[in-house]
Amino acid sequence: MTDSNPRPTKRQRTHSTSRLQSQASSSLSPPPESSQPSTIPALRPLPPAILLLALPGLLAHPPTHPDFGFSLFLSLRALRQCLALPALAPDVECHAWMNLAEVGMRVMENGFCAAEAGCDWAMGVDAEVEKALSKGLLIAQKHPSLRPLRHHITLLHAHFALTFPSSSSSPKFAHALIRRLIASFVPSDPPGTVYAAHLALITQMTNPPPTAGPSANLSPAPLRSPALQATLIAIDTLITLARKNHHPRVVALAHVIKLRVLLRAGAWSQVGAALDMAEAILGLMFDNGKENNVKEVVSAKGAAKAEDNVLPRWSSITAGDVHALSREYSQVLISSNSNNFEIKPEEESTQSDPAHASLVIHTLLSGAIFFTFSGNIRAAEQRLVALHGLVDSGALQGFKDGVVQIPLAPHPPLAVQTTHPLILLPLTFLVSAAAKRDPVGRNPKRRLWAEAGINIIDGTGEDIEMPLWASLSDRDEIVQRMARLKADLLCELVAISIQRSEFDAAEAQLNALLILTDAHELFHSYSARITLHAAHLAHALGDTERAGVCYRVARAVDDELNPGAGFVGAAACAGEALLRIGLRAQAQGERAIGADNPEVNEDTNDWLDSEIHALAKSAIQRCHGMGGTFEAVGKMVQAAVASARGEIVGAKSHLKSALSLSTLAGENHLRALLLAQVGAQYLHTAPSHAMEILAVCETLGAGMGAKQKVVAGENGKGKEKVDTEGTYQPIGNAPLRLWVGERFLEIFKRANKPDRVAKQEAYNASYRGVVEGMMGRARWPSVMDSGAQGQHVEEQLLQEDIKMHIADRVDQM
Repeated sequence: MTDSNPRPTKRQRTHSTSRLQSQASSSLSPPPESSQPSTIPALRPLPPAILLLALPGLLAHPPTHPDFGFSLFLSLRALRQCLALPALAPDVECHAWMNLAEVGMRVMENGFCAAEAGCDWAMGVDAEVEKALSKGLLIAQKHPSLRPLRHHITLLHAHFALTFPSSSSSPKFAHALIRRLIASFVPSDPPGTVYAAHLALITQMTNPPPTAGPSANLSPAPLRSPALQATLIAIDTLITLARKNHHPRVVALAHVIKLRVLLRAGAWSQVGAALDMAEAILGLMFDNGKENNVKEVVSAKGAAKAEDNVLPRWSSITAGDVHALSREYSQVLISSNSNNFEIKPEEESTQSDPAHASLVIHTLLSGAIFFTFSGNIRAAEQRLVALHGLVDSGALQGFKDGVVQIPLAPHPPLAVQTTHPLILLPLTFLVSAAAKRDPVGRNPKRRLWAEAGINIIDGTGEDIEMPLWASLSDRDEIVQRMARLKADLLCELVAISIQRSEFDAAEAQLNALLILTDAHELFHSYSARITLHAAHLAHALGDTERAGVCYRVARAVDDELNPGAGFVGAAACAGEALLRIGLRAQAQGERAIGADNPEVNEDTNDWLDSEIHALAKSAIQRCHGMGGTFEAVGKMVQAAVASARGEIVGAKSHLKSALSLSTLAGENHLRALLLAQVGAQYLHTAPSHAMEILAVCETLGAGMGAKQKVVAGENGKGKEKVDTEGTYQPIGNAPLRLWVGERFLEIFKRANKPDRVAKQEAYNASYRGVVEGMMGRARWPSVMDSGAQGQHVEEQLLQEDIKMHIADRVDQM
C-alpha cells in the first residue's frame, strides 16, 4: 500500500529508531549484541582477595604526599579484610601476610603508632606485624613454590628486629637471621635476592639503630676494630660472589662501600689501597706521581709510634727550599693537568648509567676527602675537577629519588638506595671548600665554594622527591643532613673570615651558626666546634684570656664526645699550647720563640714550666697521625718547645718538616706563621737569608684580606695606601705584618739604611694602628685581678652554660 502524501526527501529519517534508543540509554547498560565476532576476550570480575591484595600497591604514596597517612590507613584496612576472607589460596595468604608486615612497619616507622599521634587505627600494629611475619614465614616454608617470598619475609623480619628491638628481638638476632638466610641460598636463587641479603647484613653492621637523646643528631660512631674486621669480611664475601657471577657493577658497588667504611672508621692506612682499587675498577685514572709520598706519611693513630729523636745532619732551611716548594705546590694549575683524569674506553658507554655515575661521584668525594686529610692539595684538586665536571653534566638527574638500578641480566635488576642528590650536591661544595685551604687572594675559592653551597641549600624547595617505600623519618633525615651541611659550610666561612682578619663577618657568621644549630637541635653536635671558632676569633683579636678559656672548654667538650681522638680536641689543645708558649715568651722578654744566636743560647735554661710542657706534649701526641695539616701543627709545637730549650738544630729540623707539609697541603695561613718562625732563626746569623724568607711571609700576610690597590700611572701598577690616622682597615694579617715589619726595621737599622728605615717606620705605623683598632674591640672582662681562681670560674661558667643548653634541648625532646 503506497503513501498518498509522501514526505519530502530532506525530512525523511535516515537512522533506525533502535540505534537512537541505544545511544540515549545509560552508559552502564550492556552494549548491543553484534553479529560480528569480537576479538577482545570477555573480562571476568576479579576475586575479592586479589582486588584487596592489589589495593596497597595502587594506593602507595611517598611520604611527601598530602594523602600519605590516608593511603596507609586504607592499605592496612584492605589487607585486614583480605585476611578475613575464608578459604584463601596459600600464595594469596602468604602475600597478604607479607604485605601486612610491610605496611605495618611503614606505619610504625612514620610514628602513627605513638600515643601523641592520635591514630586509633594504628594501635596494636606492632603485635600485628610480628604475627604477620611468623604466619607468612610459616606458609612460605610449607610450600616450596613460595621460596622467594620466604627470603623476602626473612629480610623484613631482620629489619623489624633491628629497627624495633624488643624482648624477643634485638640487633644480634637480626644479624643471625640474615646470616642463616645467606647460608641457605642455592645457585637457583635470583642473584638480586642474594645480593640484597649481603647488602642488608653490611648495612646493619655499619649503621646501628638510632638512639634517642642528645646524641641522636650525631653521626654514627666509628666502627671499632672487631666490628670493622667483621664488616670487611662481609664486603669481601660479596666481592667474591659478584666476581663469580660476572657482575662488574656489583663488584664496583662493594669496593665503594668498602672505601666508605674505611673512611668512616678512620682506618687511614687502608684507605689509600681501597681508593686505588675503587678508582681502577670504575675506570678513573689520575696522575699519582706525587701521591705515593703522602700515603706513606698517613697512618692510623692507634698504630702510630713515637718518632726517634735522631735529627738529620742537614736541617737548615734555605731560600731555595722556600721558593721551590712555593713554585711546585702553592700554585696548582689544574688546566695544565687536564689530561690527568681519563676514563677507560670500556667505561665510556657507562657514563649515562645512573648507577655508575653514583659510584663515581662517591669515589671522587672519598678521594678528595682522603687527600685533603693527607695534606696533598694537588691530588685533591684533580679529583675535585673530575667531580665538578660530572656533577655539572647532569649526572645527579639520573637518580632524583636516591635509588639506582644495577642491571643483572637476564634477571631483574638490583635496586640500591644511594645518597640523595639533594645531599650530594651541597656535599660536593663542602668538600671543595674544605680542600681549598689557601686564604690568600682577593676572593679565595674556599669562600666561593662555601657561599655557593649555602645558596644551593637555601634555594632547595620543600618538595623532596622520594621513593614510594620511603618514610617520614627518611624525609626528616634529608632535611637534617641539609641543616648539618649548612652548619659545616658556615664553619668554613667563619674560618676563612678569621684567617683573613674579617672579624665583623666572622662574628655575623658565628651568630648565624648559633641560630641554625639551635633551631635544628644541633648545638650538642657543634658546641665544640663553635667554641673552637670563638677561641680562634679571640686569639686573632688579641684577647688571650678569652682565647685560653675557649680553648680549654672546646677540648673538654670534644673529649666527652670523642675521648682523646677528636680533631676539634687536637686543634684546641695545640692552640692553647701555642698561646701559652707565646705568652710565656712575651713575659720573658723574647722577641720571637726562636733563639737569636745558637752559640750564645745553646745552654740557655728552659723557660717553660712543667704544666706547659705537659700541655705541649699532649698536643704533639694528639696531632700525630691526624693528617698532613695536623702533623705540621704538631711539628710547629715541637719547634716552639725546642726553641725554648735552646735546641736550635732541632727547632730548625721541625720547622723544615712543618713547612714542607703545610706547603704540600696548600695551607698558606699556617705556612705564613712557619715562615715567620724560620725567619727569626736566621735574623742575626744570616740577615739577607732572613729577609728573603720574611718577604715571602709578608706577601702571604698581605694577601689574607688585602683591599684592592690604588692604581696610579699608565702601567697599571699601584701601591697600598698607608693609613696615617691609625684606624682599622682590613689590610691582611696586620699583627703578622707588623711583626715582620719590626724585624725588617731592625735589619735596616743594623745595616745603616736611613731611607729604608723611614719607609718601614711609616708602614709599621699603619700596621700598628690596625692592631690597636683590633685590640679596642669588645673584650671579655679581665680576670687578671682575681688570679687563676677567677679564670677557672669563668671557664666553669662557660662549660655549665653549654651543658645547660644541651640539657634544655633534652628536656624538650
